[in-house]
Amino acid sequence: MLILLRSMVELEEREARMRQALGFKQLGSSRAKAEIFLGLSALALGQILVIRSPDIWMLVCGATLIVLGGYLAMAGHRSHLYQAHNKISAYVVEEGLVRARCTKGGDK
Repeated sequence: MLILLRSMVELEEREARMRQALGFKQLGSSRAKAEIFLGLSALALGQILVIRSPDIWMLVCGATLIVLGGYLAMAGHRSHLYQAHNKISAYVVEEGLVRARCTKGGDK
């Protein structure tokens, strides 16, 4: 368990160094979740306006909310994908370094 914990800490440190070297900022999980929630809420409100609107302007407002809400929800999802990609990249780099050390040690 201690090895796993140490490995997770090393993985998080490596991910932080990777972000810093590439000039990326830390992506906040709560911001992405808020984007998804607000986007889906706007999308739902837009659907309600489209279904129940007798006026053309309410129909246009509803359609606009659907488009913008869908975009916001997809932007939040994209942020989650970027976070997962960063963690996987740091893991792959760590595994590559471990295997390189094992290979060098085995050749001697």
